[in-house]
Amino acid sequence: MTLMSILIKGGWTMVAIAIALFVGLYFVVDRFIYFRRAKSPTAELIRRAKAWLNEGDPEEAVKEISAYDTPLSRVMTKGLLSGKVDIMDAEAVEELTKLESGMGVIASVGAVAPMLGFFGTVLGMIKAFMQIEVLGGGVNPSRLAGGIWEALVTTASGLAVGILFLIFYNILTDRLNSFANDMNRVKAELNASWRE
Repeated sequence: MTLMSILIKGGWTMVAIAIALFVGLYFVVDRFIYFRRAKSPTAELIRRAKAWLNEGDPEEAVKEISAYDTPLSRVMTKGLLSGKVDIMDAEAVEELTKLESGMGVIASVGAVAPMLGFFGTVLGMIKAFMQIEVLGGGVNPSRLAGGIWEALVTTASGLAVGILFLIFYNILTDRLNSFANDMNRVKAELNASWRE
């Protein structure tokens, strides 16, 4: 028996679980690519910005840092151009909002997939009990197998998809927190340089 033939026994609920899987995968891949492109050498950017600020040439710092075109470099550029932390805060919020895009969908897939699996379980058990009712008390177990297959396959599939997306969500949340920490560090470092 192949994996596909087992999955088909899950019935129509498997279609909903498959749709959730593919929608979730789209957003997971999108976030991994976006986060990879958004990565910045934080310590190096801070060092360069402070060096240019010490020389009194923020325009040169802006020119060099904006070339990176990452969320962190955009936050730094806004701060260097304005010389104000609140401007950097506003830009950081905007950049973090872009980074968080799609995270809600990933979390929803992680939560909804097991529920779809349990829904399939209920449908499978309904089918099994309908067979018992139709056939009276003398039921051959092979007659119940279809409903039991559906119940077990959908439960396992829903849980597998839910666990997978819970792991993806936690990995991406960790990376998102890393970006937020880098932005807070940059704001603190530049603010300290402006006060000197």
